[in-house]
Formats: sequence, structure tokens, C-alpha cells
Amino acid sequence: MASAQLLDITREIKLDHDNVRELFDRYKTATDPKTKKAVANTLIREMAVHSDAEEVTVYNDYAAVGLGDVATHNKEDHAEVKKLVYAADSHGFGKPDYDDVLAKAVTAFDTHAREEETDQLPTLRQKLSPEDNDRIVRAFLKARAAVPSRPHPWAPQTGGIAQKAVGAQGKLHDKVVETLTDRDFVDVKYTHPEV
Repeated sequence: MASAQLLDITREIKLDHDNVRELFDRYKTATDPKTKKAVANTLIREMAVHSDAEEVTVYNDYAAVGLGDVATHNKEDHAEVKKLVYAADSHGFGKPDYDDVLAKAVTAFDTHAREEETDQLPTLRQKLSPEDNDRIVRAFLKARAAVPSRPHPWAPQTGGIAQKAVGAQGKLHDKVVETLTDRDFVDVKYTHPEV
């Protein structure tokens, strides 16, 4: 495999973080309620997908590079973020305090994201061979397509087979809910490569 074809997990993780930040900026400046709701739906989806995809792929490799305790900490952070994202998802867009509920979820996500970007991703980049980095990023990107698109904070957060099995059921359930509730979404600004 040519080095130009190798992908970088730290870049793809940060890309997700940047999409959440950009979506929240877009949410705060949107004036049309339909657009604002579609941006909120997309924010919820992006935070849920990112968290689960990291848990079932990236964090499983942390122990091999000496970051096992960090993976445990991250999963705890994700559990809290998922509860807040779930609260935003189930709160009801039209309620007067919805902006505050969504802001709490985004703030928790961004706090965790900044910790990853400052402390963990540089360490991960140094400790992974280019081939392992590429292997992990490809698994992460494939997982993004397989994990649930809405938060499920009471599902297993282990990153193992139980989370993957429940996630497959959750993904189907989420598709039904999104279809029945006629949810609209917006495009994200930054896109991942095809794998």
C-alpha cells in the first residue's frame, strides 16, 4: 500500500469534532425553525455516531499503546455525553429551553473532544505505526456506517461484541424512528474519505 493511501485516525476524529462545532455554530445562527431543527437532528446524529464508532474501534486499540486507562476514562465521558445527547433528542425541539438542553450536550461533547485533541491524539499518532493507524481509521470509518444514528445511553458501552450487537438493533430502530417522525438533516461541512 502506498503511503499516500494511508489514512490518519487523528485527522478523522478531529474532522468529526469540527463538524459538531460547525453544526452548533450553524444552529445558533439559524433563524428558520425548519432549518434549525434539521441542524439539531444532524448534531444529535453526529455526536451519537462519533461516540459509538470510537468505542467499538479506536478505544479498543488504546491499551496496546499504553492508553488503556484513557480508554476507560473516555468511555465514561461518552456515557455522560450520550445521556445529554439523549436528553436533547427526546426533549422536544419546540420547547422554550431546548437551546439550553442541546447546548449542554454540545458543550460536554466539545470538552471531551478538546481533551482528546490536546492530550490523546498527539500521543496516539506518535505510538501508532502508519499501518496500524490506517487499520484503525478504516475500522472507525466503517463503524460510522454501522452504529446507531441516535443516542442509546443505556446500551453497553464496552466497545465489544455486546455493544456491536445492540448497536445493530439500535441502528434499525433509529431508521424506523427517523422515518416515522419525518426527520430532516443537513449536510456536514467536512467529509470522510470512502473506505
